[in-house]
This record gives sequence, C-alpha cells and structure tokens, in this order.
Amino acid sequence: KLKLAEDEMEEIEIEPEVTDEICDKCGANMVIKMGRFGKFLACPNFPDCRNTMPLLEKIGIKCPDCDDGEIIKRRSKKGRVFYGCSNYPKCEFVSWGKPIAKKCPVCGSLLTEPTTARGKNYKCSNKECSYVEPIADSK
Repeated sequence: KLKLAEDEMEEIEIEPEVTDEICDKCGANMVIKMGRFGKFLACPNFPDCRNTMPLLEKIGIKCPDCDDGEIIKRRSKKGRVFYGCSNYPKCEFVSWGKPIAKKCPVCGSLLTEPTTARGKNYKCSNKECSYVEPIADSK
C-alpha cells in the first residue's frame, strides 16, 4: 500500500520566497532557501551565480553603541541565542537577553528581557550598571 501511495503521489515543488535583498554579484533579488543549518538567502541564478548570505533576523531596535546598526538575533557555535549588532565586527555590541526599546534611566543603555524562567525583571544590558525594573503584570 505504501508503494502504491508513493507511486500515485504527485511531486510538489515549493516556490522560494523572493526578498528585497539584492545579490552583490549579479543584481538579482535574493530568495529564501532552507538548508541543513536553517534558512539562508541564495541567488536565484544558481548555478551561474553561487552567492549566498545568512538570513538576518532583525528585532527592530537600533544599536545603542554605533547608532547606524540594527540589533539582530544570532546563534553561538553551541546553538544558544544571543543578540548583536548588524555592523559586527566594526561594532561589538552583544547581549544574551533580548533587548527592548526602553532605555535604562541610570546609564542610558538598553534594557533586556529576562533570560531565566524565574526572571521577572527587565535588566540593564550594561555590565557595570545594576539597574533592574520589575515587569508590570498585564492582568
């Protein structure tokens, strides 16, 4: 029965999602592809153009250190999520907690969401600052 179903099943090709990102080498709009390490941007003119780029997951917050970069979600070598500036290595802003669009009233750095299950406070991303703000319950 499985063999019969396999023979009768039609093959479906998933259309790649076209993005606004432009290929550096040929000028075509890049497409989102799925690889063994997750999603990435690839040139649709493959195999003539083999350009690929990582798919950056922006969180919509400007970098507090360099002001022209954006905070993006990244993964460490061990797979742990962290947040860093899109202008790396020129700007070296990094945070384990997800930054929010609220500034610390003491030092002016970004506040971060708690990274632990028991954490119920926003914390300053500056290591020298010990400011903590309780999260208001939305009940």
